[in-house]
Amino acid sequence: MSVAERSIAVVLDGPPTPAWQASALAAMQRSPLLRVVRVTLTGARRHGLARRLHDALERRLLGLGADALAPAALDRSSLGATPGDSATLVVWLSQQPLPAQESPELLHLRHGRRRETSDEAFRRAVIGGLSSVETDVLLRRAGETVVVERTVSQVRAFSATLSRDQALWKLVEVVRRAAERAPGLELPEPPLATATPAPSEAALIARAALSWPRVLATRALFRRPWSVRVRRRAPAPTEGWSDVSEHVRWAPGHLYADPFLFEYEGLHHLFCEEVARAGERAVISHTELRLDGSLADPPACVLTQSYHLSYPFVFAHEGEIFMIPETSAVSRVELYRATAFPDSWTREAILLDGIDAADATLLAHGDRLWLFAAVAAPHASSLDELHLFSAAAPQGPWQAHPRNPVVSDARRARPAGAVQRWGSRLVRPGQDGSRRYGGAIAFCEIDVLNESEYAEHEIARLEPADLGDARATHTYSADRDYEAIDLRRRELRLRATIRRRRR
Repeated sequence: MSVAERSIAVVLDGPPTPAWQASALAAMQRSPLLRVVRVTLTGARRHGLARRLHDALERRLLGLGADALAPAALDRSSLGATPGDSATLVVWLSQQPLPAQESPELLHLRHGRRRETSDEAFRRAVIGGLSSVETDVLLRRAGETVVVERTVSQVRAFSATLSRDQALWKLVEVVRRAAERAPGLELPEPPLATATPAPSEAALIARAALSWPRVLATRALFRRPWSVRVRRRAPAPTEGWSDVSEHVRWAPGHLYADPFLFEYEGLHHLFCEEVARAGERAVISHTELRLDGSLADPPACVLTQSYHLSYPFVFAHEGEIFMIPETSAVSRVELYRATAFPDSWTREAILLDGIDAADATLLAHGDRLWLFAAVAAPHASSLDELHLFSAAAPQGPWQAHPRNPVVSDARRARPAGAVQRWGSRLVRPGQDGSRRYGGAIAFCEIDVLNESEYAEHEIARLEPADLGDARATHTYSADRDYEAIDLRRRELRLRATIRRRRR
């Protein structure tokens, strides 16, 4: 056995075992740093008929993804104990009460700072109107408890089931990391929340009876198009957006998002994601802004592929211009080089392959290049975790940061544009996806950035309400003279159809 391996015992519900717990066990078994010497099942935890019907209805009506609590069969050979090996750490994923003994060390989960299951925590959050749930991975040892890992998950007000499932799928990797790193980074155990009754099934069903029709009616009656707003640069990026006049002629019926400004040879270029009327796959489009204040021409396509493209991060390096568009549809991060800027691009390299990475954002800092990207575990949300990579050149090779994910918080993790320099401060825009996609933009000052550490804290926010009638915003960009933001509005489908026909 390698000296780097840690012998662990894993305690699960079952049989049958919930799918997310089975996936967490498999992830730990694949880890080169862990050796699973014993797997124990504590029995299945059955939910009542009302709760099971509620989950089934949400899945059918709302088209939810993979069920984290679906029964999964375990390989019988993985159960029991490995002769001659004893565990130095117990990973307790079962929803049964924790054992009283203090030895060996024990890793377990706590949701919302309460001794309750994930199911109860997310139902409580939906009933209480909360936008997120904090989950701690706690290490109990020698009479004390410390936090090894912490993650903050989104709460969708219309579905406790979706919120819980996406959090549990994320915890597959969170638990593996915690088992590998414990004790690792330690924080004091947070105090328990004030004891309150368990969330009422009747209250959740009553809330669902109101929210489901509203969600379904909204999907049927309204379009939610994205558009881009451009303005002359203002003193504060979070103020004054509601009274901005147009700087670009936007094509009627087209959707525009993810604006990126790039200044080159005294000219101001705007790149963005564009979806043509009735289109499904986005392309990267471009227009040049005019310093005389006249309207720029509608954006024109400069890069298209057989798969979805978005978030066109454009940058210069050693006399050449590159673009990193989002290509998560093909599970990789691609680098393009301008062969005739701004209209012609050729793929230069694949930076990361076999990875669900969204909104890759590059920063030159110190003597390294740093690549920020939102990386999602299978079936989990891409809004929750920020990963960091570094390299000496854009083409790579790119090395993962040892503390990945450097942010595990749906309120600010996913990139929302290029890192800004506010005087001496490095400020990273991040998406707040806790309550909804595009819920707000959080501006986070980077406190520490090196090959072993990363830290940031939020210093400002741009809310959809700051843009007037917007309901969502998720990308901010700026150069010396201009700023751009994207926003989503709600529009009646019938009204949009009548307006198009009149044109």
